Amino acid sequence: MRLVHQPDAAPLPPATRRLAWVAGGALITSVGVMVLLGVCGPSLVVPKFSSAFPWPPYFAAVRPSGPVTMGLALAALCLGGLGLVAGLLAARGGWRPRPRRLIIGCLLAVIALILVPPLGSTDMLDYAIYGRIAVLGHSPYVMTPAQLTTTGDPVGRYSPYAWRHKPSVYGPLATVSEQAASELAGPSTAKTVFWLKIWNGLAFLAVALALDRLVRSDAAARTRAHLLWTVNPLMLWAVMAGGHIDGLPAAAGFLGLLCLRRPGAIRGLTAGLLIGAAAAVKAPFVFFLLGVAWSAHRSPRTLAAAALGAVAVLVPSYLLAGPAAIAAVAGRAAAAPDVYQPWQLLTRALSIHPVGRFTDVLALIAVAAMAAVLLWRLPSGWPSPAAMPFARPVLAVSLAWLIWTPQQRPWFDAMVFPLLAVLPATRLDWIVALRALVGAVAELPGVAHRPYPPWLGSFLGDGAQAILPAILVVLAGALLWLCVTRRWRPPGPPWPAGGGQPLPDLAVSGTFR
Repeated sequence: MRLVHQPDAAPLPPATRRLAWVAGGALITSVGVMVLLGVCGPSLVVPKFSSAFPWPPYFAAVRPSGPVTMGLALAALCLGGLGLVAGLLAARGGWRPRPRRLIIGCLLAVIALILVPPLGSTDMLDYAIYGRIAVLGHSPYVMTPAQLTTTGDPVGRYSPYAWRHKPSVYGPLATVSEQAASELAGPSTAKTVFWLKIWNGLAFLAVALALDRLVRSDAAARTRAHLLWTVNPLMLWAVMAGGHIDGLPAAAGFLGLLCLRRPGAIRGLTAGLLIGAAAAVKAPFVFFLLGVAWSAHRSPRTLAAAALGAVAVLVPSYLLAGPAAIAAVAGRAAAAPDVYQPWQLLTRALSIHPVGRFTDVLALIAVAAMAAVLLWRLPSGWPSPAAMPFARPVLAVSLAWLIWTPQQRPWFDAMVFPLLAVLPATRLDWIVALRALVGAVAELPGVAHRPYPPWLGSFLGDGAQAILPAILVVLAGALLWLCVTRRWRPPGPPWPAGGGQPLPDLAVSGTFR
């Protein structure tokens, strides 16, 4: 990906040109380090399983030390965050790289990350096991990975410790995708992981191409959309390197919302089917149905067709999966809080034990309150053809959930980046980007099947339990400050506003509601 400015554009100021080179170098290096980590094979960030050579994933038994592995992983994430921020700033200053080169860069990154093992998580091994259980004729909502392991199954032998005694917590269509990968792979964990990454890669590229087509008439919006998704290392780390299933519902839900750009029964039915499919993979994507209601409330035919489509997917899929699927998905919502979620700062200060029910109740109240504030205070009326009516309400509710849920995972943020990418640039970009970076760092090392030095364990523990949760609280406070003050854009040159127009003076023009 050559970092050149489009030849028909005005020359860039020197500061913007430097930012563009920093952005390009950091983005490319970040993805390169991710690939290097995968090629080095099992480590603190790469789970262990047998190779299926000549099939992917490809890796060697380099056995890097814990500090080296962590240093490389942190470098990949921090460089990725730096590249994203520098790129957004350069775009504000007029940088317009060729979209085709960004898409080609995304394609190369996706292919490279498909060909190496998963990074920073063992979730893909769980997906492989759940798919194997389904292929063998059992229910992954009843049978646990530990039970599969006791049978001597070659896939079950690599069951990660954290979820060994827990059934699947994903929706029925997630199980379908896992079962399909297992059917194609046979009794091989490596091949199953490869096929699962293929599904993720197709979903990631589908969102990139949809964004490009949506804003292709606006060079500023196009650049920003590709930075926030197509070449965003934080999303590449979560969806492709980590292999998390969130990329599938993010693509299905976003494409479903795009169907609502114009009313119509066929469009509504397609939107309902796609969003229903997203929610049948991961339950929180049911929030996307709010976008359907918001966009189609003046078209009863469109609304009824969308409702029919969602019901046509959700009801049969859960009926076929059985009551255990509903219980497992509901149980995930009530699971123990994650180690770096912000609520622990309060529960530790008040010495509250156990924390589960207390944080669940507080989180429910906080999510409802934050969603109401964002629906009221997020800017509306942005002058952009890409500012679809669905984006604002879905983004508001999804952000509220991501910020305050006790279940904090950086890959959950895949649901908001495509929505943010179709809205004009504001200070909200920095909050969402920093949240994704903090969450990704907090998840490290992610595997840790080998002991690491005590000092490294202390460093990781202190960060996850004190520093990083505090940063997430500060970011939540910053978002509330923006809602109260309405200072969504900084002073100075106008930000790209999607439609190639400067953002209006929102506090004066009355476009806040």
